[in-house]
Amino acid sequence: MDTGDWRTQFPSDSRSRVVNKIMETLIKQLPFIGPEGINELRKIAVRFEDKIFSNAINQTEYLRQISFKMLSMETKSQNAASSSSSVFAADDNSPPLVPEPSLPNNEPDVNSSDWRTQQPLDSRQKNIYALLETLKKNVPYSGKEGIDELMRIAVSFEELIFNTAISQEDYLGKISLKMRTM
Repeated sequence: MDTGDWRTQFPSDSRSRVVNKIMETLIKQLPFIGPEGINELRKIAVRFEDKIFSNAINQTEYLRQISFKMLSMETKSQNAASSSSSVFAADDNSPPLVPEPSLPNNEPDVNSSDWRTQQPLDSRQKNIYALLETLKKNVPYSGKEGIDELMRIAVSFEELIFNTAISQEDYLGKISLKMRTM
């Protein structure tokens, strides 16, 4: 299959929706910049999408790159927001993705992974499928390859959220937020 074929079959309205999603993400990440700033952000979003569209070898890679970049922007923003509201914000070190094991004690430890061991696997699966359904509604895809890629993205989102959450409430809140902001 020619690497250009997938681009000719990709609907232009889908590209417009992707640009709009990038715009939404950029607007959330940046402070208010006024109408002229919005126009500049649109140019950035269009160039960003076009670069990924032009360099991708297939639709799967295109969707993966777009999703990864948007997730990276959102994650950096969420981490910055939680760090700035923390008493420990003076330290620029981010918490490890895999929490260190802690000895059991009577006081809850922020880095404790106990809540993860108590999280039922079927609950995580339900969250993955909920993320998948949200992705299907908001991200253009075609065929089984597209569904498989959306599933990989949903699994990646869930794993990242699961590994970075500090409690079950934080995990569920971030899953909910991710679904509302897709």
